[in-house]
Amino acid sequence: MTADALVLDASVAIAIVRREPTAPALRALVRASTAHGGRRLVPDDFWLELANVLVRRHRASPEMVVEALREVDDFDLESVRLDRPLLLAALDLQAQLGLSAYDAAYLALAEAEDAQLLTLDVELARAAGGRAVRIPGAGRPRLSEGPAPYGSEAIDWARFGPYLARLRAEARDAAAG
Repeated sequence: MTADALVLDASVAIAIVRREPTAPALRALVRASTAHGGRRLVPDDFWLELANVLVRRHRASPEMVVEALREVDDFDLESVRLDRPLLLAALDLQAQLGLSAYDAAYLALAEAEDAQLLTLDVELARAAGGRAVRIPGAGRPRLSEGPAPYGSEAIDWARFGPYLARLRAEARDAAAG
């Protein structure tokens, strides 16, 4: 795993913009991630998830959301397009690990980029294993979903036809390098 790429999830951004107790440590980790030319990555739906959580869960006004987006944008995050191969890799992780589609997208991106994953989501960190950056004393349940069952079997993509089987192979090749 390369130390020069870091994927951030929405829980981290929420904690930073809401000035939660973990915010200073999170800011330091995010800033340190580029000390040697590292990249800070998010799937492109990160911005929608961030706005949605701020409005629906924290009752932020449109002005507050725009200010939060600007603040997070100051971290020079690179939005990565959630293309079909990455989406299928995420769906596979969702099925195998019981993650939400959103959480699976963060993990799929981290795997595809051989990056670490910075999250406050306890279940996502557990699923990410050694890719997860640990924040002592931090952790919270998922932003919008309840606990998910773990341990389901991988999807047999081939049964959905040659098209999906080909896309699955592309996702696997993209993740391998």
